[in-house]
Amino acid sequence: MLGKSGGPGYANVREAPYSAASDGKTDDTQAFQKALADVGAAGGGIVFVPTGKYMIKTHLKVPAGTSLVGVGRAPLTYSAQSPGSTLLAVEGAGNMEGTAFITLLGPNSTLEGITVFYPDQVIAKKPVPYPWAVRGGGGENVSIINVLLANPYQGVDFATNQSARHFVRGLYGQPLFKGIWVDQCYDIGRIQDVHFWPFWTGDQRIVDFTTTNGTTFIFQRTDWEVVEDIFSWGYHVGIEFSASKYGAMNGQMTDINLDNVNVGFDVSATQPYVVLVSNLNIANAGAGTDHVAIWGRKSGKEAELSIRGASFWGFIKQTLRWENSGDVSLSDAHLIPWNIERPMMEILAGRALIHDNFFQPYRQEHIKDYWSHDPVPANDGAIAVRIGPSVDNVMVHGNQLRGNRIVNEAGPHALVTDNQP
Repeated sequence: MLGKSGGPGYANVREAPYSAASDGKTDDTQAFQKALADVGAAGGGIVFVPTGKYMIKTHLKVPAGTSLVGVGRAPLTYSAQSPGSTLLAVEGAGNMEGTAFITLLGPNSTLEGITVFYPDQVIAKKPVPYPWAVRGGGGENVSIINVLLANPYQGVDFATNQSARHFVRGLYGQPLFKGIWVDQCYDIGRIQDVHFWPFWTGDQRIVDFTTTNGTTFIFQRTDWEVVEDIFSWGYHVGIEFSASKYGAMNGQMTDINLDNVNVGFDVSATQPYVVLVSNLNIANAGAGTDHVAIWGRKSGKEAELSIRGASFWGFIKQTLRWENSGDVSLSDAHLIPWNIERPMMEILAGRALIHDNFFQPYRQEHIKDYWSHDPVPANDGAIAVRIGPSVDNVMVHGNQLRGNRIVNEAGPHALVTDNQP
């Protein structure tokens, strides 16, 4: 049973002395921040937000040990008729680099059961940039639980400041430009049950903007990151693995679902301790122009990526394109792209293990030559794997090719064996 405002460890923003109006028009920033400050000064606790719409004209900071808690007890979707505990964000229009709407100062700051909605965002070819919706303030163990970020331009920033042991569970939303950015995490962050989808609008102008510009996840320096059960739809890049001045990622990911993404994994750097991926689905319904499921880019830094158990399907021109000097392995995958224009896998640099995969057979009329886009000669199947002449070491074995073929231009640098034609 929650106590009354002013009691140890608890405040209700609607009760005196805070008395938030909850009418969606009156500025409730001061009421919220006073409640948060009082609870934080008392050693931490809960600031409760009853059902309603609360106009926050500037921004909020959640102190150490304090939780800003709404009525949501499961992942949320938005309805104007049943808004739950909705905070209306308006500050910083036009300025991506402004102060975040909510900063979890930490340690042990939490945002839970809350919806954030940007009422002045526009449905247009170019939506209005805003600062990050939620930012870690540098303390450890900051958490986001059962939160809806309905239509932020930028979602969650766990990168600008250190964010050790961040915890995300049950985050839904439609970030228009960037979803979640992780950097400077030196002790095992966890991200679970994330669903990024057109919860705000499916208008084609917004969909086109996001599929041309948006990135769902950006992972840079994070040690032993754990990512589980995520889904995103309609982004230019599903997951970016890159390096900041602090370094890159190692960790493990499972139950990863990226739908209608132009590039599924955009990989330029990881730590040498590998990013391990299992149970991966990457599909494309026509978004973008590259249509590459996994792209290991030449970057001057090595990437180490291991994928076991995957499905690739839809309008994918290339399942794997590896130009990085590091390692990639892919096994136990089903490759069912619909529009073959390139080798399904192409290893052009570094080292690779490709084994125990199932390739979809393709009829002659569905295959185009990689270089000229002219029909290939009769009786010549699609290229399942092309191994370029500049690789270090590649092994391709134990695959069911089903009429497709392997092209080896690397000579003794590649071992191709025991594949079922």
